[in-house]
Amino acid sequence: MNAILEVRNLTKEYRDTPQLKYHNLREDFGFWLRRLLQRDATARSATITAVKDISFELAPGDTLGVVGRNGAGKSTLLKILARIVKPTAGEVRYRGQLVSILELGTGFHPDLTGRENIFLNGEILGLSKHYIRARFDEILDFCELEEFIDQPVKHYSNGMYLRLAFSVFAHLKTDILLLDEIISVGDIAFRQKSYSKIIDMANHGTTIIIVSHDPDQVKDICNKCLFLDKGRMVSFGPTSEVLNDYLEGYLIAENVTLKDAVVSNNHIFWPNGLNIHDELTVNRYDLKARNKSATDPKTTTDELEVTIEFEKLNNRENIEITVTVLSLYGTWIIADSYGLYEEFDNLVKNKGHYRCVYRIPAGIINFGIYQLGFIVSKSEVPIYQNPCLMNFKIAFCEEDGKKTHLARKAASLIKPAGKWEIHRT
Repeated sequence: MNAILEVRNLTKEYRDTPQLKYHNLREDFGFWLRRLLQRDATARSATITAVKDISFELAPGDTLGVVGRNGAGKSTLLKILARIVKPTAGEVRYRGQLVSILELGTGFHPDLTGRENIFLNGEILGLSKHYIRARFDEILDFCELEEFIDQPVKHYSNGMYLRLAFSVFAHLKTDILLLDEIISVGDIAFRQKSYSKIIDMANHGTTIIIVSHDPDQVKDICNKCLFLDKGRMVSFGPTSEVLNDYLEGYLIAENVTLKDAVVSNNHIFWPNGLNIHDELTVNRYDLKARNKSATDPKTTTDELEVTIEFEKLNNRENIEITVTVLSLYGTWIIADSYGLYEEFDNLVKNKGHYRCVYRIPAGIINFGIYQLGFIVSKSEVPIYQNPCLMNFKIAFCEEDGKKTHLARKAASLIKPAGKWEIHRT
């Protein structure tokens, strides 16, 4: 591979210097003397390893997402790559120009206008005045702040400030760009435009490294992913595979905690019932693959069964249950209720015990990790909603006639079987 960035055995350690407990010159002097002579073991500083033995390579046009929990070493890695922090061991080699944007708006002066700050920030980032003048109209059009551009930025809202700052760096001409948690700015329309701009930069050969806590963002933008945990590299490779390792390790391995409920293996049981406004009491809610046990893994070729058991407490109004499936960051994939269908009208109106089963056909939901929940409505008016009751995983399964190495890279949330036709014309 013609690498533009090479990281080899990168390690960064810090000394954990204890706080002084002395309050006069003689005791301070004695403390530092003991440290110097290493006679007092308790006075020696411990070592904190921020990143440990990290190695990877990137080619021109690669977009790398760096994921991991807080304290995993993501920002430290970015600072080493930006040469803000010197590594304890290992090396970083790259070709061309490298620009790091670790905080939007660095260098902006509140008393200067938006126009003046574009030139100031551009020069701080290494752009010439000639280049900024040539691209000024593009920057202004991108940030959509024409009517405020000659106002001091101290009068800007936080969103306006971030949009202006993003627009400056989005028009950088550089070979490698480092970004730390800064591209989720503005409203939805501006965020989509920002994503598109970053992808366009990568398509034109810029190598981009993004630190993010948002797996959906990484999946949308990045073709490669690096998973860090406690300073060490857990995995590096195609985004879909690495994100699956990351999400499975942190979300599936840890059971959801619900008050007064027992949760295990995608099964929720309320021993005393979940009372919903004295209309009904839910006792059980679970998910499994049809014709499999609850502990068996669920795959893309399985039909899924969602079961809810409850007791209706009165004979007043009809109750409707909606099953919901969301992506990890809130994208609604399924929201289906028996209340949508005329055949179930007033079927759950009378007092008594009910068991409802909802089946999701095989091949609808793609492999990945999702959230399952439900909504309760009374005469079509919602009275209870919890779309995040449990996390569940759907594993990839090979299918006849499909190229496995390509199917594994499919990043869509749903995978209905479409039909292709090709005619030579």
